[in-house]
Amino acid sequence: MNPWGLSDAQRQFHESVRRFADARIAPLAAQIDETDEFPAELFREMAGLGYLGAPYPPEYGGAGADSVMVALLLEEVSRASGAVGSSLNAHLSLASSVIAWHGSEAQKRTFLARLTTGRALGAFGLTEPSGGSDAAACRTRAVRAGDHYRVTGSKAFNTNGPVADIFVITARTSDAPGARGVSAFIVERGTPGFSVGPPDRKHGVHGSPTATLYFDAAPVPAANLIGREGEGFRQFAHTLDRGRVNVAALALGLGQAALDAAVTYARQREQFGQKIAAFQGVQFPIAEAATELEAARLLTLNAARMADADLPIKKEAAMAKFFAAEAALRACNSAVEIHGGYGYMREYPVERYLRDAKMYQIGEGTSQIQRMIIAREILGRF
Repeated sequence: MNPWGLSDAQRQFHESVRRFADARIAPLAAQIDETDEFPAELFREMAGLGYLGAPYPPEYGGAGADSVMVALLLEEVSRASGAVGSSLNAHLSLASSVIAWHGSEAQKRTFLARLTTGRALGAFGLTEPSGGSDAAACRTRAVRAGDHYRVTGSKAFNTNGPVADIFVITARTSDAPGARGVSAFIVERGTPGFSVGPPDRKHGVHGSPTATLYFDAAPVPAANLIGREGEGFRQFAHTLDRGRVNVAALALGLGQAALDAAVTYARQREQFGQKIAAFQGVQFPIAEAATELEAARLLTLNAARMADADLPIKKEAAMAKFFAAEAALRACNSAVEIHGGYGYMREYPVERYLRDAKMYQIGEGTSQIQRMIIAREILGRF
């Protein structure tokens, strides 16, 4: 049965990813969450399978997967572990994509090929301690000094920050107002004047480390400027439009995991002499979650197919990300309630799903920002 209209190649890829996620990631998910340690060995395995370079051309070490395949990959990985999905996405559809879509040939050969093959892990630095939603108000500065730029400032909430080797960041290169003065750069770990703060202590997605990046007149080669000066915000905006499809898939995976757990528990748990699945108070939230998650999946796959067709997806990506994040959170919350007191215990995975899913209401554009984007695409700017 092929309910989502997948091609044979897409369906086979989906099935292989699901098998890997069930066999290798899901059994380690609780341990990853409990220890809050980055699962480096899993990422080496995923590199060997081509997942770390899934959407990129084979000439740069990628697997040549389409956007639908990438969404399916991220949904299944996130279903098995929200932490692994989060770090994979930051590497795959944030750091790598800016270089792939906007970098020079030399940058692709030097940096993208290391990322796609897993020889290096990537991180993406846009948000600053002073704010995230107003990303154009970038305070980190890059001043040209001969064949280098001197970068000074900081970037907050950087997924993979503590473990990444290659960082793609924005910095202001001119006093032009707003986004027009923002440029994008590639920075390597070990650059003098560049340091990574301690791992953040987060509510969820334990094992997907985040940290603040600090730059103190760090010398970044001019050859590491992506595109031209002043193009950085546009490049990152394009990346986020595509990336929101993938974040929708991540949220969807967590929601599906929660729904699956709730269904299993409802069929097993007995109260008042019968399975709790017999009660409408349990049936209805399961029905609602299943319906909303399927709608979210269709929104996500539609946006992915539009991306594959090179159609504009700003509205569709925002719709998918907004709806999937909200639907996943509701599904996770319902799963906890269906589990009753056990849903609040660390021994059951639904409390982890709920903690992990909350991030997707916030990361890569809050639900409020998604509403704003959707409204602007429909009504125009006022």
